[in-house]
Amino acid sequence: MSTQSFNASLLDLLPDTIIELYELDLGEQDGLFRFHPGIVSASNLIFDGKTYYSLPVDANGFEKKGDGRMPRPTLTVANLDGLMSDILKRRQDLVGHLFIRKRTFLKYIDAANFPNNFNPFAIPDPEARFSDDQFIVNKKSQENKFYVEFELISPLEYEGAKLPARVMIANYCPWKYRGAGCRYGQLTDFDEQKILGLQTAATIFGNNGNLGIPLADDKDKLLFEKNGYNLTSIQFRGDYDKTITNYVKGDVVIMRPAVKILSKIGLSDTLENTDDQCNFFYVCIKDNGSTAKDPRYEKEYWVADQCSKTLNGCKIRFKHYGEYTKGLSFGGFPSIESYRF
Repeated sequence: MSTQSFNASLLDLLPDTIIELYELDLGEQDGLFRFHPGIVSASNLIFDGKTYYSLPVDANGFEKKGDGRMPRPTLTVANLDGLMSDILKRRQDLVGHLFIRKRTFLKYIDAANFPNNFNPFAIPDPEARFSDDQFIVNKKSQENKFYVEFELISPLEYEGAKLPARVMIANYCPWKYRGAGCRYGQLTDFDEQKILGLQTAATIFGNNGNLGIPLADDKDKLLFEKNGYNLTSIQFRGDYDKTITNYVKGDVVIMRPAVKILSKIGLSDTLENTDDQCNFFYVCIKDNGSTAKDPRYEKEYWVADQCSKTLNGCKIRFKHYGEYTKGLSFGGFPSIESYRF
């Protein structure tokens, strides 16, 4: 992780300021919340293109002990207007959530932190930092109207962890559709899909590449079968635009993820970086007419491209309408199903 310039800084006779940056996992819906204690700078800091918000926070106890015991740091966060209490209510006090501490020299942070976007001390380098420290929230130690305190422990000490980490289920796929594990529409060695021999992915998506043709809903009801939605063709219309009212049967639109971070209330940027989140595809099954119909709610006019999470749903996408040279991306374990003798 460290670079040659970083290693040289460790032995530099002129000391440089070390800054600490924190990341706290708030769950799948809200993602990572990035912040720093505001000791070096009271303003927000940008590191590796990501914003770390300045918060009244105290984190200590990271030092390793000589007797071999794992450190158990404490994290104390100001409970401004009861914000932390509100976050904890729906997240089981964040127990089991990941906490990451990053440390680097001030001179290696992004140029955007300095006047005129110019770093006068060194070339910004996100890789020039100490090894990240990862901990798990073990428990909430205190909570009042002023602050909330957590006890952190090493992942090696965490109780209640499941081994193996993946829960083994016979007939259900735990992967996130179009996301990690599944990666439908993202696989480079997935042959170009064809729909009933009439259309190809290139025809539908054009220069956007093979984004994974929508094929069925979450009940495996097929879009292009007579006993399904009986579509004969589909047309890619890009991102959904609520000002457009002339969507017709067969149109395909994308709705981009927009995850609001509850802990950023009152700040100008309330959205987390969603580059690694999956897009949502919707297919028009009935002409919209003269008024806009939101795909998320107007089920009479739109159907969501979703997977049934079954082996059949996986076959529809990777076998029946396309060929994936590495087999199916099914995340279940059919072989563990009980047999009757």
